[in-house]
Amino acid sequence: MEKNKVFAIVAIIVVLIAAIGVAYILTSNTGDNGGSETTVTDALGRTVNVPKQMDSVYCIGACSLRLVSYFDVVDKVQAIETAGTFNTRDDQTYYFVNKATFAALPQVATTAEAILALNPSVIITSTASDIATADTLQDQTSIPVYVINANLEFGEDFNNQITSLGNLFGEPNRAAELNEGITNMISEITSKATTANTESAYACGMFYYGGASFLKGSGNYLPFDYSNVPNAIEPAANGQPYTITLETLIANDPDYIFIDSIGLSSCVDSINEYIDANTGLDDVSAVKNNNIYSTMVYKCYGTNWDNQLVNAYYVASTMNGNLYSWNFEDKANEVIQLFYPGTTVTYSDIAAGQTGNGCGIVTP
Repeated sequence: MEKNKVFAIVAIIVVLIAAIGVAYILTSNTGDNGGSETTVTDALGRTVNVPKQMDSVYCIGACSLRLVSYFDVVDKVQAIETAGTFNTRDDQTYYFVNKATFAALPQVATTAEAILALNPSVIITSTASDIATADTLQDQTSIPVYVINANLEFGEDFNNQITSLGNLFGEPNRAAELNEGITNMISEITSKATTANTESAYACGMFYYGGASFLKGSGNYLPFDYSNVPNAIEPAANGQPYTITLETLIANDPDYIFIDSIGLSSCVDSINEYIDANTGLDDVSAVKNNNIYSTMVYKCYGTNWDNQLVNAYYVASTMNGNLYSWNFEDKANEVIQLFYPGTTVTYSDIAAGQTGNGCGIVTP
């Protein structure tokens, strides 16, 4: 009788152990319970299951590699997309900072076949404009495809994208650090510029689907907004740079002109040509009073968010310098450290290595 009791107890224990084992196996395969996958939401609202243990990341399209570079996963980039017009230019600060690493990597085509041969843990892309395109690439490769938005500006949507990427890479603290740092820096400018500036400004010379030019300006220029500076031209419906007429510029008579470094040389040539042709440009306040300045490259293979924040500090120090106690170059270096913690590359290194002269006064 005692033996039967012992056998019964042993049988119960075995069943319990088996049940616990099955439960462990089931829960270990779910992303929400410490398993091998994490569930994230991309820019298209797609739910993407990505491995927690990422061996490699492959980036396609504008800003995809830039955003990856803001996290501690640069060493997981084992190849970059085939060289095109802009993706390996030093005008992209993330590329300049990581040039020694990225320039040594093989270049791989963005076809499904080439990606399959590379076999990354995840594909990050800005080229999928809709869910069907992203799903097709994911189906063709059987590799998770995570879509980013290359055209976001600072704000809630940008912060949400950084937070999602932090979850993707298992770096939520880094994402929070970056978002908080950007928010604090913007607040440092806006909190002092509470009254609208009495002088207007025009931002030009930036890339956006075509070459840069003096008459390609932006009516949605955040550095002006943060400094409470009236923009000399109207905002665009899509928020992006657009081409205006010389007559419009002359009529609007900006007090300051800020030229994106990527188009600096051609813009200066245009200014001189317009002046020589007696168009009336020399009567524009900014030209007449020598208030023409260059800024860091804003648009080059997508938005250069790091440079844009540097530009915000520069516009603030140029047009509202009496409001602030900080030194511009010190703040520029803080921006570089926020986006690329621990880098030895400084603002002056970047300004010297990129097109134009960084942020500074321009003499046509």
